[in-house]
This record gives sequence, structure tokens and C-alpha cells, in this order.
Amino acid sequence: MDKLMEILNSMRNNSSEVDGQLTTFMEEAQNSTNSEEMLSQIMALFMVEGTKFRSLLLNMLQKDFTRRDELQQSDVEHWLGFITFLCEVFGIMRSSAGEPFRVLVCPIYTCLRELLESAEVKEDAVLCCSMELQSTGRLLEEQLPEMMTELLAAARDKMLCPSESQLTRSLLMEVIELHAHQWSPLEALTTQYYNRTIQKLTA
Repeated sequence: MDKLMEILNSMRNNSSEVDGQLTTFMEEAQNSTNSEEMLSQIMALFMVEGTKFRSLLLNMLQKDFTRRDELQQSDVEHWLGFITFLCEVFGIMRSSAGEPFRVLVCPIYTCLRELLESAEVKEDAVLCCSMELQSTGRLLEEQLPEMMTELLAAARDKMLCPSESQLTRSLLMEVIELHAHQWSPLEALTTQYYNRTIQKLTA
């Protein structure tokens, strides 16, 4: 927590470098052993030049969301990192009433759909989509179940496409099975099967 507070205080004292410091904060937050509730409370209350930290963070995400096509073409790592970052914020941040930020739900679904449709990076994009659905799928579906239905239909179509790689199909099959399991952890043997299969395909 001391490291997180150090970064936040740096933002307060040097507002010209807020964007970079926001990214550093979230990277540190992901590695923090503190509870998500505590991190959410910090983000809700902290101010930088009279503006809530949470608002600064949402504005930064909005900027990257509007230029995501450009990012996908020019900087794939930044594009994938942005989507991961967006999902992490959704998973951590809560309103004053303790509710997830629904304003992030549609952008996340849009990004996940675009990952599935990516023709350039394919397996990396599907891996990113798979990982984010495993971590935020339940919460996303609780907010907008009809969009999850559409997303999983697209995942099934992609999985059944003969031109897709074995790795892509394995990643998508695991997500579909996890959804069928109501986003609860799969049985140990099933998880081991997917781990072995994916390790073999990425070796």
C-alpha cells in the first residue's frame, strides 16, 4: 500500500505526468496484496488538482478506446495492454454504492468482440480475450447477459472455423466450457487437460 500511496502523491504533486503515473499505479495495484475494496476506495477519494483520480482514469481509458483502431494497427502490445487494463479497472473499481461501473461494460464487450475478429494477431488476441473472460466474464454477464450471449456465439463460430489454429480453438473451448460451468472453476482434471494442451501447442 505504501508504494501505491507514493505513486498517488506523485500524481498530486506533478500533474503534468499523470497519464504515465496512472499506468504505473494500475500495474502496482494489480500486484498488490490489498483487497480490491480498499483499492477502489482509494481511487474514489483521491484528488489531483480538484479532479477525482477515478475521473482521470476513466478519461484516459476513453481516449485509448476512441483510438483503439489506430493502436491495433500501429502498436499491438499497447492495444492488448489497453484491453487488459480496461478489464482490470472494471474488475476493481466500484461506485460509492459498491456497484461495478456499467459505463465500462459496452466498451469491454466491443473490445472483446474485436479481439475475436482480429485478423492480424489472431492467437495473441484470442489469448487476451480468453484471459479477460476468465477473470471478468461472470461480472460482465451479470451486467449485460444478452451481449455475452452474442459474444459467445461469435466465439463458437470462430472455434468451429477450420482455418483457425488448434491453439485458438482450445482457448475458446475452455472459455465456452467455463461459461457452461457458470464461470466457476472447472474440475481439476479438466483444467489440467487445458493446461497441458495449451502448453503443448505453444511449445
